[in-house]
Amino acid sequence: MNAADSENLARRLLAAGFQEAPLDRADVAVLNTCCVRQASEDKVYSKLHELRHWKTGDRLIALTGCLGVKEGEGLQARFPQLDAVLPIGEYDGFIADLEARYDYSLGEPLPAAGRTGVSHYVSVIHGCNHNCTFCIVPRVRGRERSVPIEDVVSECVEAVADGAREVVLLGQNVDAYRDPGGRGGLAALMRQVEAVPGLRRARFMTSHPRDLEPELLDVMAASDVICRELQLPIQSGDDRLLKRMARGYLTRDYLSIIERARARMPDLGLATDVIVGFPGETEEMYLNTRRLVEQVEFDVVHIAMYSPRPGTYSGDRLADDVPADEKRRRINDLLAVQKSIAAGKTAGWLGKRVEVLVEGFDELGRAYGRSRQGKRVTVKRARCQPGEVVQVLVEDAAPGHLSGPLAA
Repeated sequence: MNAADSENLARRLLAAGFQEAPLDRADVAVLNTCCVRQASEDKVYSKLHELRHWKTGDRLIALTGCLGVKEGEGLQARFPQLDAVLPIGEYDGFIADLEARYDYSLGEPLPAAGRTGVSHYVSVIHGCNHNCTFCIVPRVRGRERSVPIEDVVSECVEAVADGAREVVLLGQNVDAYRDPGGRGGLAALMRQVEAVPGLRRARFMTSHPRDLEPELLDVMAASDVICRELQLPIQSGDDRLLKRMARGYLTRDYLSIIERARARMPDLGLATDVIVGFPGETEEMYLNTRRLVEQVEFDVVHIAMYSPRPGTYSGDRLADDVPADEKRRRINDLLAVQKSIAAGKTAGWLGKRVEVLVEGFDELGRAYGRSRQGKRVTVKRARCQPGEVVQVLVEDAAPGHLSGPLAA
């Protein structure tokens, strides 16, 4: 979501006649911020301190994103070098002020052509109506607001005309998407998007086990455009912790979704999120999470140590009672478990053909892209161009990464 917001602002600045530049040559620096975790917030404060020395003459510093919503006007009191705090997505006034200040608007907006890459992010729903006790998103992003189907499709059409071959539909909880005109949810939207002429692939993220439509799995399984990839956070494998987190489902509900999804798509790529060290997590509770990870055999597990966020229920009302050393032990243990699982999952692709959408070139000049299951694939001994879809015969496999030549 943050990448999509950054891309949106960058495209609009380019359309107004501005140019991207290295920091030492730039007139304006804009920080797009996140505050889901303390580490993200700390990075912003560190960068603001660094920019004090950069800000000379007529230079401007602006900030947007979640931290701006969370801290509000207090940020400018703490950081006098900060000139503007922009509401998320509301950039028109800021851009008009820049044009007046620097007086190099070209008068007529320039087309934004050339900005879109092979893959293009499309925000289809903003905000979240859930109130997970660890999550600050509802406070900083607000309640759910879905984008009309026709607007989503129109942006996808424009992206393809601008060179994109893949679109990624985004939402804090993309499964909660509901067309404001009553024309259906995410499954209905995906049917419309996959029909966009020239589009080779469509993905979506991030899902919520409580809201995933059974129909969506059928749409995915029947499509040659929608990728066989599902990012479905579990957060904990212990039902007591799931209740304390206010997730709204039990482990059996989650496992039922996985069973249905894999029955329809045996080659499904599956990713999840897990929090270790949540308030009150005992060793037994942690081991339940470990066992679930071993049982499901995810392709990717994003593991985070719990950190309390002011403004959330757990941050304000629950004691952060799992010692930091124990959190680190649990995260390292789970990382080791998942590394072994991922190695086995990836090795299963050896000798098979995979369809790869080429995204670019690595530091050795080799073409790379991703499979429909979300795995990175390096193309050996072939010069492919970004945007091409090729068949690769897998010769080498490492956790999360495949490589091989073009299939004959």
